[in-house]
Amino acid sequence: MKKIIFVIICLLTISLYAEKLDLNTASLEELLQLPISANQAKDIYDYRFYVKYFETIFELREIESVDQKTLNILKSLVIVSHFDDRDDTATRRDEIYYLLERLGSNEGLQEGMSDVWEDHLMAPQNINKLTFSEILNFPNVSAIDAAAILKRRARGDTLSNIRDLRHTPGISYYGAKNLGNYVHFKDKYLNNKHYSKEKNNYYHVARKLYKRPSPIGEVMCTPYVWVGKLADYGFIIPEKRFYFDYQMKYKDSPYDGDAQEMYQESMVRFAEDSPNSTNQSYWGYFDMNFDRAEVMNKIRFRFKNELKAGLLFDSEKGANFTDLSFGESKYFVGYENDLNLFGRNNFKIYAGNYRATFGEGLVMENTDYYSPRKTGFGFNKRITGIIGDVSRTQEYSLKGLALDWKTEDFNLVFFISDDDKDAVIYDSNGNDSLDIDDDAFSFITMTKRFSNDELEDAEFYFNDYAGNDNFVKIAPRLDAINEKLIGGHFAYSPFIGTHLGFSGYEAIYSRDFVVPEGVDLRNLLISDIEYAADKWKITDNEVSAMYSTKSAEFGDRNFRRVFGVDWRTVLHNISFQGEYAELYTTQTFSNNFFSKILGRKKNRSPKALLMSAFAQYDNVYFLSLYRDYDLDFDNPYQRSFSESNRYDDTVFEKLKYGLNNTLLGDIYNNAAQPSAEKGFYFETRYQFHRMWTLSKAYLDIWERKSDARKGVRFEGKLEFKPIHQLRFKLRFKEQVKRYEDDLDRGKSQADELELKCLTYLSNFDKIQLGYIYTRVNQPPYLSILSNPAEPGGADMAQANTLTDGDMIYVDYTHRFNENLKMVGSFSFWYANGASFWDFEDIELDFEQTDKGWKTWFNLHSKISNNLYLSLKYKYKQFKTREIEFREYNDIPDSGEYYFKTVERKENIIRLQLDWKF
Repeated sequence: MKKIIFVIICLLTISLYAEKLDLNTASLEELLQLPISANQAKDIYDYRFYVKYFETIFELREIESVDQKTLNILKSLVIVSHFDDRDDTATRRDEIYYLLERLGSNEGLQEGMSDVWEDHLMAPQNINKLTFSEILNFPNVSAIDAAAILKRRARGDTLSNIRDLRHTPGISYYGAKNLGNYVHFKDKYLNNKHYSKEKNNYYHVARKLYKRPSPIGEVMCTPYVWVGKLADYGFIIPEKRFYFDYQMKYKDSPYDGDAQEMYQESMVRFAEDSPNSTNQSYWGYFDMNFDRAEVMNKIRFRFKNELKAGLLFDSEKGANFTDLSFGESKYFVGYENDLNLFGRNNFKIYAGNYRATFGEGLVMENTDYYSPRKTGFGFNKRITGIIGDVSRTQEYSLKGLALDWKTEDFNLVFFISDDDKDAVIYDSNGNDSLDIDDDAFSFITMTKRFSNDELEDAEFYFNDYAGNDNFVKIAPRLDAINEKLIGGHFAYSPFIGTHLGFSGYEAIYSRDFVVPEGVDLRNLLISDIEYAADKWKITDNEVSAMYSTKSAEFGDRNFRRVFGVDWRTVLHNISFQGEYAELYTTQTFSNNFFSKILGRKKNRSPKALLMSAFAQYDNVYFLSLYRDYDLDFDNPYQRSFSESNRYDDTVFEKLKYGLNNTLLGDIYNNAAQPSAEKGFYFETRYQFHRMWTLSKAYLDIWERKSDARKGVRFEGKLEFKPIHQLRFKLRFKEQVKRYEDDLDRGKSQADELELKCLTYLSNFDKIQLGYIYTRVNQPPYLSILSNPAEPGGADMAQANTLTDGDMIYVDYTHRFNENLKMVGSFSFWYANGASFWDFEDIELDFEQTDKGWKTWFNLHSKISNNLYLSLKYKYKQFKTREIEFREYNDIPDSGEYYFKTVERKENIIRLQLDWKF
């Protein structure tokens, strides 16, 4: 009886609403039928069209021609329904805004991948049609999760909703939760009854349905939103939509501390008299105090999930405010579609700039950015295969044509590239000039890409001071080498969760890479020839092992070849994966292969190996990883797991002030290759109680190949959550270098402890209090003294053997309304020689000053349905450390060896604008 009464009430309500005219949907002709004048009807229509939709009937009084009498007449004749003028894309964007905000702020390593993930967020894919590798490419999805889905599909089951996905046997909670944002569960078609063959336009179909009475509680909306709601009536609509994304980023602090230090180092160390000492460095010569602006403009187009294109215009880093011309540009055009050859498969073709990644990153992963301890799991994902690239990667960008054909059984990739690369060249022919006939020393990713004319003018200027015997004989050059690269990848999957793949490439260079040997190499890099042998350390073996196309052992060749094999298999809840790669040093593959068979070690190719195992359970996972990279495995496109990047602790890092050209510091500053290492890595996460979670813990034990230094690093994060609104977090990190020998002069130990208290407030606000204490125990280096002895005195110099420091901070998030929020922080630190990493919402800041404080805030605003703004301001005040360098035991009277404490202030602005429709 109650059900009958409820149905009757609903029918009466619908009939009542059907008799009245909706002011938010009525046409002008319908408004003219009301007992009002034509002018009033026209004013009502114009108000809705040009001003806004009505929220209440009383807003009619805001129209000048509608008086109270007219309003009283209309009250019984019209209604005002809730109207949403957003289309389905804007609605979807609002639902996942927090995810888009996180992806949009990514820079560097994940910038290109974020574009792909954002596309999938806005246009989810059918989970019932995706291949193993396509599922695995989604963030925070493991191979075990992907295999579980495919095994269920192989049994004939179709995933119908998110609950169905979560109940898939073998899938993890986090894997299903993350996948739910990127996939849907059935395609969208149109019922033939409503399909308009004449116009072939789904908008018009939706408009017809839009005229139908709305169910109780249904939101009245535009015809475009009805397109998204037709599935509720049994209609399915193919995605035929055009997407446009524009992003602008502005930052007025283009240089970090290492880069600024490099540019400020003097290039005129041997001049007895310098009339203008402020111009003895690149910083002074180019007047880089006014280099503030860095602007990036990125545009991406997409039609459905098939036709894609992108453009990137990036200003020169550190451009002057008066000159914001765009120096770098990238583009791509791509087509992706499902084919019906040999079953369901996906075909991609990209022209222009693209990104290629395979296996564990030993052979190919072309990005300019380095990420330590990149496991390939969790949030350290790799998107394998080919994708369009309009990220800020410049030096190792591939430009040409790439094909990617993927089925459930195999994957075939072919790519070619022809691009000019920046490189360091030196006076190899001895004619006292740097010209086109000189050899190259290495690739280099330059922090600021000065033009070749600017670099030559600066070098000529510095040579005037240094004299002809000390001219700048090694320097970076833009587009110094043309690289023609051809490569491919083939993988076969005999059954679900298992594949065996082969990857490789050959790069042919227009100029030879030649690394001098022995004394010649030291004298080329180090300016002070008299002390070059003393300044050259065992860690510089990594420099000596750099790749040469010409050598006495391997002859003359103008190419670099790298080949590898990768594998993966899933057994129940454990996945095993790995990759093996070799850098071939002989002219042909067969020569190298048969020398291995015959046991000849003379032409042994440098190799790299990485293997890992991942076990996944409901509340815990375990990851173990082993890597072994030869010292001379110099593959510029290697981005595999490592503890540090290449050239760590070499002259490019430790001796920037003593290099023949200080710009060589960028070889280390922007190094993207991993260091030559051998070691084991273990990682886990374990929720052992509802309130207690070991959110992450890892242990890394490794040996650096350049000097056989053994190190160990541990970090653990523990979280206690007594109630949902309150969390306490503890983090402890310890790293020991040379742990095997307590008496070794190179032994050091660094400890860091962090305590946090986080509370969630109403309206998604939150506040966090934190404290960090760090301590470093290091050997008594003679070059940096805290209490230097006076010449001729009886006092003994005291070394800085123990440094410690601490930081206290407050982080907060406040939402003013659903369209505006502010994230900010206050922090104070006393370092005393220690250093801290501080995460500032969307970027990291490295604190290595004596003491100071800073505050910053970031405003995130949704200006309109399609326009988003992020504005960050940071004020920083700090004191630099007092440091006195000793030129061995001879203290210079003056010059660059003494740095007194200086108080500095910084004001930094960062702006990001996103326009999406």
